[in-house]
Amino acid sequence: MSEFHLPAGTLVYHGTDRPDADEVSVLGRHAFWLAATKELAQNHALRNRSGTPRVFVYRLKHDLTLPAVRSPADVQALLKQYELWVTEDELLQASALAANLAGWAYPEANPLGAFIKLFDTSMLEYVETHPVDRASVLGAA
Repeated sequence: MSEFHLPAGTLVYHGTDRPDADEVSVLGRHAFWLAATKELAQNHALRNRSGTPRVFVYRLKHDLTLPAVRSPADVQALLKQYELWVTEDELLQASALAANLAGWAYPEANPLGAFIKLFDTSMLEYVETHPVDRASVLGAA
């Protein structure tokens, strides 16, 4: 399995339209999904077509190297290698942290960029929030 490298200072993005989400409350919640590009996060923020779509921007405080998964078989191999429990998000997070696994990346999951799954968000520093304009991302209805 290959690795996905993100140097300190790299910006990563979290897109959401949940009304109860803010830049702090979304951190540390079970498995935390990030996008490597703002465009991917914007699309993710628009997935439900409800709420107030926005993108939270974070900066990595230190270098991060994650296993890169490219297929369901890669995910299964990673779960087996780290003996991860996957019955619910809280168990997955706890077992990943116990195994010293910060997360993993899906580098080719989407043409707009990589998805990143983190279990420990302490390496993130909040930068800013961007509103997402539906028409500019999706085009006119």
